[in-house]
This record gives sequence, C-alpha cells and structure tokens, in this order.
Amino acid sequence: LSHTHTDARTLEMRMLDIPVALLILCALLSSGAKGNCLGGECDVDDTYREPDPEAQSSESQQMMLHVVNGEEDKIGVYWVGSGEKVLIVAIDPRESTNVNSYVNHQFEFRSMATGTLKRRHIVSEVMEDNHIFLGASKTESIEGVESLGSLEELGDEVFPKYVRYQHSRPVRTREIPMGAKFRSFYPNVLSYYFDDGTKQGQYNGDIKPMGRSAINTYATHKFILKKKGTNQEVARITMEHGKNFVILQPDDEKYMAKIRKTQFYKDVMDELKWVTEYQNRTGLPWLSYHPRQPPILPMWNADHIGQEHTVVVNPEETLTLKVISLRPRVLFIENVLNEKQIAHIMEFGRQRVKRSAVGNSGDGFFTDTRTSRTAWVRREESKTMEEIFQRFAKVLNLSDDRLQHDKNAESLQIVTYGPGQKYSPHHDFSDNGAPPQRFLTLFIYLKPAESEGGTGFPLAFDRRGMKVLPKAGSGVLWYNMLPDGNADEMSLHEGMPVGKGEKWGCNLWVWDPITNFGGMMN
Repeated sequence: LSHTHTDARTLEMRMLDIPVALLILCALLSSGAKGNCLGGECDVDDTYREPDPEAQSSESQQMMLHVVNGEEDKIGVYWVGSGEKVLIVAIDPRESTNVNSYVNHQFEFRSMATGTLKRRHIVSEVMEDNHIFLGASKTESIEGVESLGSLEELGDEVFPKYVRYQHSRPVRTREIPMGAKFRSFYPNVLSYYFDDGTKQGQYNGDIKPMGRSAINTYATHKFILKKKGTNQEVARITMEHGKNFVILQPDDEKYMAKIRKTQFYKDVMDELKWVTEYQNRTGLPWLSYHPRQPPILPMWNADHIGQEHTVVVNPEETLTLKVISLRPRVLFIENVLNEKQIAHIMEFGRQRVKRSAVGNSGDGFFTDTRTSRTAWVRREESKTMEEIFQRFAKVLNLSDDRLQHDKNAESLQIVTYGPGQKYSPHHDFSDNGAPPQRFLTLFIYLKPAESEGGTGFPLAFDRRGMKVLPKAGSGVLWYNMLPDGNADEMSLHEGMPVGKGEKWGCNLWVWDPITNFGGMMN
C-alpha cells in the first residue's frame, strides 16, 4: 500500500508522445460511490471480514481510492487485513487523498478524535465506486433531501402507466455519463473528435483560440484534438469520472510565459480554484459558468415523490404537477395542451421540420447521436400560439412577461422521431462563456409513438433510470440547474428510440437570467 496526499489544487499531468502538447487534467473529486453510510455514525457492526485471498496476490488488479473528507473532524483511513487494522493516512477536514490499493481490499474510515466508524469499503473493480465522499451526501449538501424515494410512491395512476424505471437495478459500468469543460490556451482553433475506432474519429465541435467548450461524454471515452483543418494532432484525452475540467496548453514555455499575463489565463486559474473548492465542499462538479449567482426564477418544490402542485389555468380549468423525481428535479403534468392546440403546433411542424443538429446556434452540426427532425415557431406567429405560451407560464409558475422572446424564453422547438430515431443522453445546459443558461425544459408530447420513444433520465434513482411515456397533450418539466446556480449533472436525459410509429413533441427552454431572443430565429 502507498498513499499520496493531495489538496484541492492538485493536477494530474498526462504527457503525450506528441512534443507540441501538454494536457493538464484537473483532478477534481467525486462522491459517486455508495458506502455503508452517508456521514454521521454508521449503523453497522465492527465484524472483521477476511479479504479475498486473491486480493493479496501481486497479480490482483490495482485500483486507487479517492477519498474526500467532508466531515468537521480528521478522518483516519485504515486498511483491514489479517485480523488487524493499519492506519494508512489521516485526512484533515475539507481535504482529500488518494490511496493505492487492490480490488477486494477492505478499508475503514474512522474519526481520529472519537474512533467512530464512518464507513466501511471494499475496493471495487469499478472506478466510480472507489470515489468516496465522507460527510453529507451530494443531495443533502445541495438540497437537503434525505432520500431519493421510489416511483412506487406515485401510485398506479401514474406508475407504471406513464412513468417507469429504465432498468430493474442500478446500472454500474465504467462508461459513466458526465459533463466536461475544456479551456484552451492554444493560439489555434482546435477540433475535437470522438475516437470511435475509425482513422478520423467522429467530429464533436471546435474550441476557439484562448477559448472554452463544454461537452456531454462518458468516462473511458477518448477524444483526439487536432488543429482545425489539418491532421496535426495536439492531444489525446481519455475522460475519467470526477475529472470534469480539462486545460489544454502548448508545450512552449516562452509562449506560455506571455499567456500567463493575460486576463483569460487569470480567469481560468480563478475558475480552477473555484470548481475544485466547490467539489471538495459538495461532492459535485461545477458545470455552470463561473462566476454565476443562484437563479432568479422560481422552482417548484420537490420535497418528496408524489408531491403535487395545482395551478389555475382559467376559472373552469386547473392542472396538477406531480413530482416524479427529486434528483434530477422532474415533474409530470397531464393535459397541458388540448387537441386543438396540439393540431395547431403540429401544422407548423409538418411545414417546417428538417434534420436536427446539435451544438450552439451558428455552430451546429449533424451527428448520429441525434437523428430526429426539428422546427421552430415563435409565440407571436398566431393567436393560438400566444394562448399556448400563456398556459406554459402558469404551468411554470412564471409571469407571462418572462416567456417573451426578448426576456427568458426561446422559440418553441417542434421535434419528430420516426422508427429507430433517437437523441442520445445529453444535457440541455452548457457553459457558453456568460452567466445565462437554460434553467428549465418543458417537453410536451403532441403524438406519442405506437411503441417506445419515451423520455429517459438515466441517472435518476441511483442510475436505475426513469423513462416517461405520457399520453398526447401531457408534459414533463425538469430543471437543468440546482438552487445554488450550478448546472445539474443529474439532468442528463434522452429521447429514447422509437419502436413503432411516429413521435411528435415540443420543447420550451427558459433561461436564467434574462437572455434576449427577440431578434433571433433559433
């Protein structure tokens, strides 16, 4: 066994054989692991468990524990074996450490002051399970939620009729969905390609000189970065869970000496310090723009599964929003639109739809991860559209003024999927270099597919996943942000493949704070 003390500023350096490139991967922290308890005293016994003898072999798989102490007192990390406990390292409050070990080795984490057992952990071959956060759980540290609950609490009117689990048990793989941010100090435009095994790779976008970019990806996925318009490689990156912030810089000290004097460099270093401290404190990656304040727009409360909120649309009509997930914060609403309103939107769609792109406006590109068709319609294009937006405002607990295009609302996006078509897991938020970002998404089903084609949330319920398959006119509302202003990585969602028939829906995105879409057609 060996251990390496780290602090919140530690960087993991990965040198490439390519002499012109140095990739700095910021070793940010994660609380993705599940232990025997979540902070405080553990309700477990002290029974010694003999580690698997194979774990003692030199041929056993090596694995690193990444431990964050979110407690208020110093925590001791003990290796347990051969009937004894060995103190490996003590971690100060709000600090972290790495411990090199082997699969199936057993550890205990105890208060150095009282000896209280905080957690017991057996080293897993799944890297994510060895990222340990001691203290308040992610959910508690952000929203004060003690339990994520279960879909069974919704009752048979909703579960499993309209809302179901995606899997019978939590999915544990090395390909963990994650958001990532890139910062480049290169003087050139860099193009990055997903390494799909082909010679060229799959194009995923560009990073401007002295610029930034943000992507949805998976741990273990590899990317090739090239100078735009050439085959000259700058770097190869393998994404790792918990390492969400990537800095790219040339291996040219004379050039970098000049760059270090720029405001952009100083801003990136300030951001690095912030995201590291935030992740130490909460166990979550900071994926919003930095700096940014908490959202100014209100959120519907999500205190427990099945919680209901009622809105009065008009004197003769009320709608009920029902909480179906706490993290991400998702609500289900029946009968948001009537048949006339559905037909009106679909008429716009049939006249306008074309193949969907991904990426930011003006920089969009086509990819096999999104195979639907889309169209856009503005609220002022008809009286019925104005009425529809007014209904949306009531559902979202916002003033109608907020849903004007010169304030917080984008145009309404209409989307359609044929058999086999999908939109792979993605986030609706992004760090575009300014505080405004997509605060919430309201998705309305206009015409469900004959089979499948639901909206999936693969990280919900501890990665057991949740899919929603509502009837026509019903909707799903989710928040892309947390109450503290961070983007919610758990809001990862997907348009699941259509089995049979055709699926039609529409998206409304509301931004926080104000973003003027008044002169823009999406």
